[in-house]
Amino acid sequence: MDQQRGFSLLEVLCILAIISVLAYFGSSPFLSISQTTQDKQTLKEQRQQLADALTQARQLAVVSGQTSFLCGGVDCNGVWSSGFSLYQATDSDSSKQIFRQHAFDDGVQVVWNGFPTQKTQVEFQTHGLSAYQNGTFEFCLEGWQTGLVLNQSGRFYSTDIQPKTLETCL
Repeated sequence: MDQQRGFSLLEVLCILAIISVLAYFGSSPFLSISQTTQDKQTLKEQRQQLADALTQARQLAVVSGQTSFLCGGVDCNGVWSSGFSLYQATDSDSSKQIFRQHAFDDGVQVVWNGFPTQKTQVEFQTHGLSAYQNGTFEFCLEGWQTGLVLNQSGRFYSTDIQPKTLETCL
């Protein structure tokens, strides 16, 4: 008579316990890398939203022949971390014609560092210049930062995403 070979219940339970412990400790670095990648992607997307709005504001001013404004906050309260609003002033009753609004994702901090220091809005004149307003929009999320550097001619470029320093996004 042939003997059947197999594993006992105790052996199977021991192997499952070992695999569970290895999976628990092995998943922690993977989850950390995944969160880092997600944070970097969020920063990149939010920076691109502001970059697109700056381009649109500049083009709108040139094409329409009217000054356009990009202000901090969806309701133009000057708080860049909450988002932005793109508008032009209309002649009637000092009202605004809003072209674009965007609220930044939760946790994303956006700070203006430049001239003037407490900038609540960026103004684009009809020739496309940003009226001597130059500086950097600093974007921070968790341990990462990136920037969007605006020069006086109304053009900008973005900086690489890098580990956050103590001075940014205060």
